[in-house]
Amino acid sequence: MKNFVTQNQSITSKRIIGLVAFAFLITFAASRLVVYLVLGHLMPNLFLTVKGVHIHHFTYGVVILCIVGLYLLLRRPPAESDAFRWSALFYGVGLGLTFDEFGMWVRLEDNYWMRQSYDAIVIVILILLNIAYYKFVPNVLNVLFVRQIKKLINVFKLK
Repeated sequence: MKNFVTQNQSITSKRIIGLVAFAFLITFAASRLVVYLVLGHLMPNLFLTVKGVHIHHFTYGVVILCIVGLYLLLRRPPAESDAFRWSALFYGVGLGLTFDEFGMWVRLEDNYWMRQSYDAIVIVILILLNIAYYKFVPNVLNVLFVRQIKKLINVFKLK
């Protein structure tokens, strides 16, 4: 357990989470600003519409998260590499685009101004900060997941 906590509290991990949080907040702020400007007719309409259906930007976020996840699974760049840092930035962008419209995809309503979207932004940032700076979240993850997975593996082992 100590190894799990130590590994998640390293300087590199804190920097990576910082990059994700930075990109997440900047993307959230930028996407809100663009929507305000477009709806206020202060900026050209950049919204993608396909056959009368508006494609919300959480869709772009999900696509970015999928691409980054697949890249990290297949390439496995070292945490200190530029490729990993860029992946962290793009991951934050994907999170920002996705969670900006959290209320919409949770409630399945086409209402951009839902309170749940703002709440989700605060919760995601708090989780990222907890993972980076406190031992509580890694310990909980260890207790909830790692130990349970080890128990399941031991149950199914052939002796």
